[in-house]
Amino acid sequence: MRVVNRLLAVLLAIGVVLAAAVTVLEVSAQRANHRPLVLNWPGVYDWATRTTWGAAPVLLLSIGLTVTGVLLLATQLTPRRPDRLPISCSHPATDAAITRSGLARSLRRAVTEVDGVSQARVTVRRRRARIRVTARAGAASDTGALRTTLTEAARRQLDALGLTRPPALSVKVTAPER
Repeated sequence: MRVVNRLLAVLLAIGVVLAAAVTVLEVSAQRANHRPLVLNWPGVYDWATRTTWGAAPVLLLSIGLTVTGVLLLATQLTPRRPDRLPISCSHPATDAAITRSGLARSLRRAVTEVDGVSQARVTVRRRRARIRVTARAGAASDTGALRTTLTEAARRQLDALGLTRPPALSVKVTAPER
């Protein structure tokens, strides 16, 4: 959502700068008794004085602007994915948190230190941490014990971080491909 907000802000800023530049150019040209430079604003002004509020172009423009405004409002009112997971603190004035990507790196580091793991992939959501591990060739025969060990290692890491609402763990162990 941040990317969309930043893109919309850049587009809006460019539009405002262009509108301001055109206004400055047109006012300067009009004051110097020259014809319009960029926009034929006298023609637009004449069209606007002849057109009623009920005319089709005015209604279509109004509907388009209303729909655009409602869409922009809806995008801003939809709840965003939480980027940070709160960490419990002893002092009430302290606000500590860990990002989801930081928690994923921490869990990945904890599970890759377990013997028998060749590769680990961790995705963290608000309520669930999904850990997918590929076992080494020698450890592939006992994936149940490896899964239990990995779950314990990940649980210890979550407990050490002290999250207020730790995500539920989902650990999946796969044998290496031959």
